Amino acid sequence: MTNCLPKDVSKPDAIVKETDDGSRDIERAATTDTTAHGSTHLIAPAVDAGYHRSLTRRQIMMMTFGAGIGTGLWVGTGEALRYAGPAGVAVTYTITAMIVYAQYSSIGEMTVYKPIHGGFIRQCAEYVDPAFGFAIGVNFWFAWVMIIPAEITAAVSVLKFWPETNAVPLAAYITIFLAVIVFANVFHVRVYGMIEYWMSFIKCLAVVLMIFFMFIMTSGGIAATGGPIEFRYWKSPGAINNGIKGIAKAFVQAAFSFGGGEHIAVIAGEVAEPRRTLKKTVRPVFWRMFTFFVVNVWLVGMCVPSDDDDLVNASGTMGSPFVIAIKRANVGGLADVINGFIFLSVISCGITSAYVASRSLTALADMNLIHPFFGRKDSYGRPYVALTISLGIGGGLCYLNTNGTGTVVYGWFSSLVAIATLFQWGSIYIAHLRFRNGLRAQGVDLRTLPFKGLLTPWAQYLSLLIVLFVFGCEFYLSCWPFGEKGSVKSFFSSYLAAPLFFFDYFVYKFYFKTKIVKPMDMGFDQALAFDEQDRFDAMTKEQRKEREQSERRTWVQRAQYMVFG
Repeated sequence: MTNCLPKDVSKPDAIVKETDDGSRDIERAATTDTTAHGSTHLIAPAVDAGYHRSLTRRQIMMMTFGAGIGTGLWVGTGEALRYAGPAGVAVTYTITAMIVYAQYSSIGEMTVYKPIHGGFIRQCAEYVDPAFGFAIGVNFWFAWVMIIPAEITAAVSVLKFWPETNAVPLAAYITIFLAVIVFANVFHVRVYGMIEYWMSFIKCLAVVLMIFFMFIMTSGGIAATGGPIEFRYWKSPGAINNGIKGIAKAFVQAAFSFGGGEHIAVIAGEVAEPRRTLKKTVRPVFWRMFTFFVVNVWLVGMCVPSDDDDLVNASGTMGSPFVIAIKRANVGGLADVINGFIFLSVISCGITSAYVASRSLTALADMNLIHPFFGRKDSYGRPYVALTISLGIGGGLCYLNTNGTGTVVYGWFSSLVAIATLFQWGSIYIAHLRFRNGLRAQGVDLRTLPFKGLLTPWAQYLSLLIVLFVFGCEFYLSCWPFGEKGSVKSFFSSYLAAPLFFFDYFVYKFYFKTKIVKPMDMGFDQALAFDEQDRFDAMTKEQRKEREQSERRTWVQRAQYMVFG
C-alpha cells in the first residue's frame, strides 16, 4: 500500500504517430469490439485498468434506474408519508431532487471530461486528498454492501403479501435471492448489462403505470373514490405531521431513496465510447429519476391519507402507498401485479448493489489506496475478489432476518445507507469545486468542457448547505428517535457511518501523511486521450458530411444532365 496514486493516472501512452510522409496516423487501440459502431477508438489500455468497455448508453441508463428504483420508492415513501404528511413529503422530496440535480451536474462535468475507472472515488482522491478518496471510497463500498441485506430483507417482506409463501423457510428465501444476485454478477459485463436493462425496463414500466393510475384516481376517474380527491387529504388528516421532526424523518428517507449520479461515475470505466455516451446520458437519467420520484410522491400524497390503517400498522408491501392506493381504488388483481413489480424491483436493486459495491472496492485497489489484491480481475474484466468479499459480507448480514426482526433490521440498514449517501453527495460537491479550481489554475477554459452543468457552482454551494441541514436532521433523529427513548444503541444504529468516515480519513491521513492536492498538481493528463478522440471524431464526421454532400451534388448534376442534356 502506498500514500500516492498509482502510475496509471499519469499521461497515457502515445496514441498518435507521425508517419514517414509527415501525416498523423491514428492508432486503433480499442480494448473492446465497439469499433463495430463505426468509430475508431483512441483510448489507451491503461485507461481501462483491465475492464472491458462494453456498456451502451441504454444499458447505463437502465442500470442507474436499477440502482435507484427499489424499496426506497415503493415502500420507503410510505414511511415518509406517515411521519411527515403529504405536504411534508412532497416538499422534502422536491428539495432532495434539487440537490441531486446538482450532484448529476458535478458528476457530469468531472466524469465526461475524464471518463475512466474509479468514479467519484478517484475524483475525490485526485482533486481533494488521497485520504479523502480512501474514506469516501470505504464509505461508498460500505453503503452498497449494506444495501444488499436491506433489499433482500425487503424482498422477504414483499413475499408476505401472498400468505402462501409462508410455507417456505425464511433462510431458504434468503439463499435463493442471494443465488440470483450472484448468478447475475458472474457474467461478462455485457451480459450483466443486458440482464439489468430488461429488469429495469420492467421497473420503469411499472412506475409509469402507477403515475397514470394515481393521476386518474386523484382526478376522480375511479368510481370507488367518490369523485376527485385532489388535495382532500392535505386538509384532513392534515398536510404536515410531527412538525420539524416529521420533516427530518422524510429528508432521511429521501436520502435513502434517491438514486444519484454516482452510479454513472462508477461504471464509466466500462462504457463504450465514454465521452459521447456519458454526455448523452447524464441529464436524461436525472429527469427520468425526477419524474419517477417527485411526481409519484406528490400523487401518493393525494391518493393515500397519512393516517391510513395499512400505512400505520402494516409491514412490507402491505404498507406500500402504491399498493394501498390500488386497494382504496378497489381495482381487483392490480395490487398483485404491482406487488410483483415491486418484488422484481427489489431483486434488481440487489443485483446492482453487488455490482456497485464490487466496483467501488476494486477502484480503491486500482488506485493503490488499498492493497492491489482487492482489485484482481479475471480475463473477462470481472473483479472476482471484490465481488466475493462484497457478496460474502452483504449476504452474511442477510441472515440476521432469521430471528424475526426483519422490520428492525431493514430500518438499521436504511438509516446507515442514508447517512452514507449524504457523505457521498457532499464529497462529490467538494471534489467538483476543487476540480474547477484545478482546471482554472492550469489554464483550461471552463467553457470548453464537453459537459457543463447549469447554475454551477452556485448549485453546489447551496446543495452543500442543504446536505449539512439533513445531517442535522439525522443527528436529531438519532438522539431523539420516534417511538423510543434516545440511547447509544439508537444513535449508532443510524449514525454509524459518520464516525466511520472520519476514522478512515484521519487514520489514513496520519499513517500515510497525505496532503491536500494543490490545484497545479491535479492530474488531467488522461483527459488528453479523450480530447484527441473528440477531435478525431469531429474530423471524421466533417469528412463524412463533405463526402455525402459531394455525392449528393454528383447525383444532382447527373439529373440535370438527364433532363437538360
